[in-house]
Amino acid sequence: MDLMDAPDREKSSIAAESINEAALKLDHAGLPLVPQPSDDPEDPLNWTRGQKYIIVAIVSLVAFFGTFALATSNPAYAQIGLALDVTAIQASYIGTISIAAAGIGSFIWAPISNVYGRRPVLIFSQAIAIAAGFGSAFAKSYGTIIVGRFFTGLGVASGNVVSFAVISDVFCLHERGKMLGIVTVALINGPHLASLPGGFIAQDVGWRWTLILPSILTSVCWVLIMVALPETLYVRGLPHIKSTGKYHRMRITGSKAVGRNLQLLDFARPFQMVKYFPVVVVAWYAAVAFTLGSVMPAQTVSALFRTYYKWGSARTGVALSVSTTIGGVLGEVVSGPVIDKLMERSRKREGRVRPESRLHGMWPAVFLLPAGLLMFGFCIENHDLNRSYIGAAVGMAVTCFAVQMITTPIIAYCVDCYKPQSAEVVQLLNFARQEMSFTVGFWSILYGDKVGFQFSGITYACVSVFFFLPVLWIMFYGERLRGRLGEPTFNKGI
Repeated sequence: MDLMDAPDREKSSIAAESINEAALKLDHAGLPLVPQPSDDPEDPLNWTRGQKYIIVAIVSLVAFFGTFALATSNPAYAQIGLALDVTAIQASYIGTISIAAAGIGSFIWAPISNVYGRRPVLIFSQAIAIAAGFGSAFAKSYGTIIVGRFFTGLGVASGNVVSFAVISDVFCLHERGKMLGIVTVALINGPHLASLPGGFIAQDVGWRWTLILPSILTSVCWVLIMVALPETLYVRGLPHIKSTGKYHRMRITGSKAVGRNLQLLDFARPFQMVKYFPVVVVAWYAAVAFTLGSVMPAQTVSALFRTYYKWGSARTGVALSVSTTIGGVLGEVVSGPVIDKLMERSRKREGRVRPESRLHGMWPAVFLLPAGLLMFGFCIENHDLNRSYIGAAVGMAVTCFAVQMITTPIIAYCVDCYKPQSAEVVQLLNFARQEMSFTVGFWSILYGDKVGFQFSGITYACVSVFFFLPVLWIMFYGERLRGRLGEPTFNKGI
């Protein structure tokens, strides 16, 4: 009897499997969505495309205006130094202190957003940035401006990490790379575009308006958050709770994650991710690339162009802004779609998700970053040559193109590997990037003056190649290493 029933049991098992497969929700390529959206209309993965795109636009503006606010005064450091009776290098500390504060702030906002929601964190933190921005703009002393800029960086830090968590909340794997790329290009190009109005404002209106303007723009962005950004935090695997009204996800207090409470340990969670070695390797390379390819030109070009080319703040701002913005935008135009295609091709070929496939999208940047650094260094050193400033500007464009092509695949890779811990992972990436890059103002010009800017360019190029070598190992053996390390146990379901 058992033998006769065996085929029937096999048929019923096959039928059950076919039903389960049919129940899977698929992407445009016919592959299962990762993660699978629930049947709950409150699930952000089920929201309309229009609503999702509005969310992308708002969090991109938050990220953009955050870094924009920290860099608008970059072309005016020489002018600020004269007004406050400090050197141009000391004046640049109002930028470096805010960058350092942004790295610290991410450790505050990310864990709170994982428990109390993304929306209240963005509302509160951006309000701090606005108040501190106006305070520093009208401060009378150098020390007071430094304090105000510290809290400005602390406030805008939420846009550096929470924006990426929001994207992870509302998009599945097959679209995540492109959407993360949009936020990344906004984040990185904020300081690039800031130099354009910053130079003219400092020259024609006064350097204090380089601090007032970003505070006004951040205020506009804050209003957009209040009226159009819903809460996206959603815990999976728990019983769904009926919404308390039509505007349930638009409350200022947010929607606290069910079954989760904020603990002191949550603020140290990013450091727990240090255990997962692939994240550390790629984070370090991203930080080196961002420091050398983006922050180094932005922090030094005002003093260098004033010294060697006798340029004012407006002309310097145009050169810095146009070159770095073009490079960054073109880098994202190439990078975002490419890494999604690489992931899709990998899934079709191997039948599974292999995040390491995204890292192969950075290959052009591995060569372009040192090339741009060499071009910038040699042109500054040979400033007596006719139109050498064009070569320096092209060098900045090339390095920013490379930085974008490095940053987007690395963020997408880390989020794919550890999606429930996406806020902590991006927080760790941001901390490494901010804390390394804020040191630029202390050593870059001094080192170039001592050894010659052509040799400093050679040094930076060699450093960028050296820190890529461990990433090369992760490209091919990262999956095996992740399997040995296991997965983090916290934030399950987010």
